[in-house]
Amino acid sequence: MMALFDEEKIMRTHIASEKKAASKETARKAAEKMLKDRKITVDEIPEYFSELSAEDIQEIEKGLFQTV
Repeated sequence: MMALFDEEKIMRTHIASEKKAASKETARKAAEKMLKDRKITVDEIPEYFSELSAEDIQEIEKGLFQTV
């Protein structure tokens, strides 16, 4: 029974992790689109996309300036 609980907990943790990653990727794409459309600035990203870390924002900024 303990093994079943452990497997179930691992599966729930994995699913939660996958949902978080998907949400973060969606936020990243939306932030990139809004930046390209000049709807927001890089400094405004944390206000609208709290799920993105400072490192994520730096990567977005680097990618934006590489394409310009």
